[in-house]
Amino acid sequence: MAKSKIETYLGFCIRAGKIVFGAENIEKKQKGVKLLVSDAELGKSSLKILLQAKEKFDCPLLTVCEGTLGEILHRPGVKAAAITDNQLASAILSVVDSEPQFKFYSGGNN
Repeated sequence: MAKSKIETYLGFCIRAGKIVFGAENIEKKQKGVKLLVSDAELGKSSLKILLQAKEKFDCPLLTVCEGTLGEILHRPGVKAAAITDNQLASAILSVVDSEPQFKFYSGGNN
């Protein structure tokens, strides 16, 4: 199966060190988060942390609907990530409409 563009961009984020893994680590960040990505299986307390971060950093939150975020990032167990690079976040947001497995979080059950 071919990689999606978002998977490729997330790989660039990992290689460049422009990604933070885990809701607790995202919560500790003081600034610089441009985009949040979560797994559909994220727990309620972690989702609450991400929603607070979404408000704090005024950035979008993407949810992975097909597969898991850990599989995409090649890091089992990772259910939340934050992108800290403006260009990579913009690149991901520019192709999100053409990627069916990623959706914007809109509140409630996504």
